Amino acid sequence: MPDFKTDKALVLSARKLGEKSYIVSLLTRENGRFLGVYQKKIPPETGTFVAARWQARLAEQLGTFYLEEICPFSIRFLDDAKRLACLASLCALVDDLLPERQAFPDLYDAVFAFLDILETPDFMKHYVRLEMIFLSAVGFGLDTSCCAGGGDKNDLAYISPRTGRAVSREKGLPYHDKLLPLPRFIWQNAPATDADIQNGLNLTGFFLNTYALKHRLPKVREQLL
Repeated sequence: MPDFKTDKALVLSARKLGEKSYIVSLLTRENGRFLGVYQKKIPPETGTFVAARWQARLAEQLGTFYLEEICPFSIRFLDDAKRLACLASLCALVDDLLPERQAFPDLYDAVFAFLDILETPDFMKHYVRLEMIFLSAVGFGLDTSCCAGGGDKNDLAYISPRTGRAVSREKGLPYHDKLLPLPRFIWQNAPATDADIQNGLNLTGFFLNTYALKHRLPKVREQLL
């Protein structure tokens, strides 16, 4: 039976169940995405870091959550629509992408590392990279290690929408209208312009929507574009 006595989690969503209860979805390190009933009048805020304990008579039951707030990340950004949208999009994507009760410790660590980065000026660049991690975690990772056509791996400029493999500028130029732009900051430690961020979001959004989520990309994610 899962043990939440020492598990810490991020609140991904809370759906009303009755007059005084909610079905809450959490991202935990040891137990993955986990659902349980939270029996309070007021739900936990999406994007809140909590200490969580789960209790049920049988392991296969939905069970009950007992939550203690540690850090309400959303409160930090009440006056910052872009950062709030990032946090909401992150939570919605994880909630939709991950299967229940399957641990993804590397993804968990990446999410919490990003929550600290969210306060820095270049948070959008790191958000795009986080979506790349999401894609890899659910089996749709993009290959930016070399050029699919044998071109210069140090001048990658495109991604094939069919294979998810990178293509160099020279090899991709004749087919640029059929390929997706690959911003340099995704595969190298490079600065990112607003146009680069837009291209990065379009790139990860295409693969998330087309392959990972089967055209069910959360609407809140559109606020980032």
